[in-house]
Amino acid sequence: MNPVNQLSTLINGQLNPLRKLKRDLAYDAHDAWRALTQRSELSKIINQKEIRFIGLRRSGNHAVLHWIKAQIPNVKFLNNVSVETSPFRHYHLHFPHKGFHDEAWGKFQPKDCFIYSYEDYSVAEIVHSSTEKKHDLYIGKTQNRYNVLVLRDPFNLLASRLRKNYLDVKTEGILLIDMWIEHAKEYVGETSYLGNQKVVINYNYWFSDKDYRQGVAEALDINFSDAGLDYVSSYGGGSSFDQQGLSGNAQTMDVTNRWQTFAEDERFLLLIKNEELLHYSNQIFGIMPGTEAIQNAS
Repeated sequence: MNPVNQLSTLINGQLNPLRKLKRDLAYDAHDAWRALTQRSELSKIINQKEIRFIGLRRSGNHAVLHWIKAQIPNVKFLNNVSVETSPFRHYHLHFPHKGFHDEAWGKFQPKDCFIYSYEDYSVAEIVHSSTEKKHDLYIGKTQNRYNVLVLRDPFNLLASRLRKNYLDVKTEGILLIDMWIEHAKEYVGETSYLGNQKVVINYNYWFSDKDYRQGVAEALDINFSDAGLDYVSSYGGGSSFDQQGLSGNAQTMDVTNRWQTFAEDERFLLLIKNEELLHYSNQIFGIMPGTEAIQNAS
């Protein structure tokens, strides 16, 4: 890098935190003003249905999301948002010319269904009170709110994440295995961070069982058609193993046996041989066929 570019990079590195601080202060001031002066406007229903979708990367998030969206007309969807700000402000920051300005500043458009997804965050961080109390300021008042948590068995999840080298998560101070356990505890009801209407989705069952998918649709008050089931999303490069090669035939993917590729991988074995993780895995998914030797050796 030449000296001019080095200087430019240094200056930008110093300016960006200042710009972020200035922007955040402006948003905070605007939110305070709206809360004081626009109570009537804030009481209006903006979203008829809202789905806050939560899952770890490579858990089938995008397959399930596409399936949900394909069965609901008129959906507004924002993928992979940040816990640090509102979904619209996150998108306006990263895509400033894509039409998110007005809603970033609270000028919301009415929506039949608004879906936004979080990936690789602790559930506790997602629902922190500092965010919850700003719900209506961030996305507008909602008639029917749903919290959806998707969980994939840890054997195949770890195989897919190792394949993509995705071992880090976004919440600081927590490891991937501990985050999976946190999500599992919320799934089985040992914790109750997710209020409103909580819908938990077992990805393994969702992938293989039409009756199970129909039950999920009913829990979300969706007219079940099973549309979108065979689509492979381009988000994240598609499947860790098949990419988008089986889009249109997604049901032929061998998603419950990915772990076999890593059965003798030391990294995989080190991660999977966790007593608490295996306890919740067996409780939620049953003993995965073929994993008995690994589990008995843990």
